Amino acid sequence: MGFLHSKSLEEGLARLVPLDEAHLELGKEMFDAFGRALYGMDLLAAGALNRSKAHIAGFRQLIEAKNLICAGALIRLQLDTALRFYAAFLVEQPHDFARAVLRGKRVRDLKDRDGVRMTDAYLVKKLGQEYDWVPRVYERTSGYVHFSATHLLSAIGPTKGIAESDRSKEIRIKIAAEDKPLPISVYIEAVDAFRAATEILLRYVHGWVFTKANPDLVQEWKQVRDNKSGA
Repeated sequence: MGFLHSKSLEEGLARLVPLDEAHLELGKEMFDAFGRALYGMDLLAAGALNRSKAHIAGFRQLIEAKNLICAGALIRLQLDTALRFYAAFLVEQPHDFARAVLRGKRVRDLKDRDGVRMTDAYLVKKLGQEYDWVPRVYERTSGYVHFSATHLLSAIGPTKGIAESDRSKEIRIKIAAEDKPLPISVYIEAVDAFRAATEILLRYVHGWVFTKANPDLVQEWKQVRDNKSGA
């Protein structure tokens, strides 16, 4: 599954607004569900929503400031939040998983219901079976998190203004917070990728909220699933 492409940067940023608002709405719905009972997954989801909302605020400011070095890292971090919350849906006991994470256990050291350690590579592969863009975006944005060629190339400015005969002899180096001139399409793509990662997180948080609010319905669905698998 690919993600929706915006026609302009303004349109892409505007599409982040309802997602930003949905964080609080989902959080309220979650804590009100099932008589306001509190589960490990509630705390895991709250941490994910809080981190995501902070990322949205920072990301929007960085894009407007044309600071893709930092904005690109936030795409990777937003995807990281989605991946690690998604991991709770791969285990046999999600609340035990949540409590383990709250105690400081690394997700990569925990196993899914098939006994496989949930490393980043494994989670990317699993989620990539549903969202084919995830492995590609994960790989590209990892270059913003770790000091790499991405940062070296971002410091090399355009040779526009230098005589063509001298361009092989000179380069321009940039040391500044603002990006060197980039096509607007680069920023649009970044916003769309960030939004898509946010949508994945909200989808799975919504899945937990529905599960919490409808335990009997979910249990019936699980029984039907198990019966089909055993047939």
